[in-house]
Amino acid sequence: MKIFATVVRFTGILLVLLFTLSGCTHKEPAPAAAGDTAEPIRVTAYSAKSELFMEYAPPVVGEKVEFLVHLTRLSDFKPVTEGGLKMVFTPAAGASETFALPAPTRPGIYKIEGALAQPGKYSLKLSTDGRGFGDEIEVAQVQVLNKGEKSAEGGAGGAGAIGYLKEQQWVVDFMVSLPVKKDLNSFVTATGELLPVSNAEATVSAPLSGIVSASKQLPFIGKKVAKGEIVALIDPPVRQDGGIGELSAAYAEAKSRVSYSQKEYDRAKQLHEAKIAPLKRVEEAEMRLAGARAALGPLEKAMGRVKGAGDGRIAVRAPMSGTVVEVTAGAGKGVEAGQPILRIVNTGTLWLKANLPATEIGRADKSLDATFTVAGLADRFKPSRLVSVGEMLDPQTRTLPVLFEVPNPSSRLKTGLFAEVAIRTGSVPGALAVPQEALFEDEGRWFVFIQASGEAFDRREVKIGVEDGGFVQIVSGLGLEDRIVTRGSYYVKQAESAAKGGKDQGHAH
Repeated sequence: MKIFATVVRFTGILLVLLFTLSGCTHKEPAPAAAGDTAEPIRVTAYSAKSELFMEYAPPVVGEKVEFLVHLTRLSDFKPVTEGGLKMVFTPAAGASETFALPAPTRPGIYKIEGALAQPGKYSLKLSTDGRGFGDEIEVAQVQVLNKGEKSAEGGAGGAGAIGYLKEQQWVVDFMVSLPVKKDLNSFVTATGELLPVSNAEATVSAPLSGIVSASKQLPFIGKKVAKGEIVALIDPPVRQDGGIGELSAAYAEAKSRVSYSQKEYDRAKQLHEAKIAPLKRVEEAEMRLAGARAALGPLEKAMGRVKGAGDGRIAVRAPMSGTVVEVTAGAGKGVEAGQPILRIVNTGTLWLKANLPATEIGRADKSLDATFTVAGLADRFKPSRLVSVGEMLDPQTRTLPVLFEVPNPSSRLKTGLFAEVAIRTGSVPGALAVPQEALFEDEGRWFVFIQASGEAFDRREVKIGVEDGGFVQIVSGLGLEDRIVTRGSYYVKQAESAAKGGKDQGHAH
């Protein structure tokens, strides 16, 4: 596709240079009245579907005149290539006269000859009957001269400093259209990073000392695991220190101490009730029982968490469902109690941390809306909600952290990815807007190309405002009726540069 685009662009540039430097045109002006040479009359008109650009010599009553008609489809700005064309001339008084051609002389161009029988002003209607493309275009006035009369209309509709022929426009990616009224949002841009949600990340550690068993393969990075799933087995260590044996011994000892303390308490209570032992002995026995139970509690929990695999090994289970993002241990390696084995992250929901520049914090509030893009993915993503707006600037970057929640059900987004974030800060209803590619910059100022007529263009400076969704607000310099080049302004700039005999200094927006 890049090679094709390069060939198309090169073709467009070559055509510009050929037509500009050689002076080659399609214009074939007919002789004017009384044998004088007159400049052709040029007319540009539009319907909802088509653009008409027509050239003809000033018509003289009773004499044949050639009408050179260029028809362009507005939907794709390509030439009309099939179907007949009918031209109906209607005078102020009298019968209409019709000229027709069954097909284009060449793609987009009809050459129709005819003579009009009486002088004066005619209205003109052109109609096409191409397959799947029928249209009508109205032309307000065609002036037919008496013999020997001079035309005052020479060159009408041809104003414009930059010439760019229809044959050149049709062979490249080119488009002319009107500005639109559109509601646009204003944004501030910021850098960001995708992070795991605070409670959606867990490090799985060895509950006791031992050796990571080779009998079960550790999960690989990227593997999804379910809560409670066994992710590792730990063989008992050669020595008991810190292993399952030590835990079992400590548990058995604590359990025995609770049993003994309970019996001592029961005996002291009975003796006290029989008035043989003082109350102090009961209280001391009760305190010893409470201490023994307190020591047993965590050991019971530890034994509950460490469920063996039936052969003396310790089964390590995932505390949550998620994706393994890091593995820090290996089969056959020794681990100490509390040493990390792997890390699990639930990526079904992520956080987007945007770094709002200090100069924009006045626009940060609880209703912030945002979209973002990441490198490698063409989509634009939208967070589901605003989580928080920071209270303190980062002293290094002078930015304010803003946290958004991002749904990620398909796991396309990855933790650690950097993002370009657009945070909505306001809106401009009914803005006059043009596509972003219609604008080009030259020495710090913004311009568009205005179509003065079918083959003539002018450069016009504009003031721009907010940018949203590929459209840019035009604050001044443009009206709703101004037709602008929205695709292919590069080629018009080349034609302008060639006409001036110098290099174009602007660069595309």
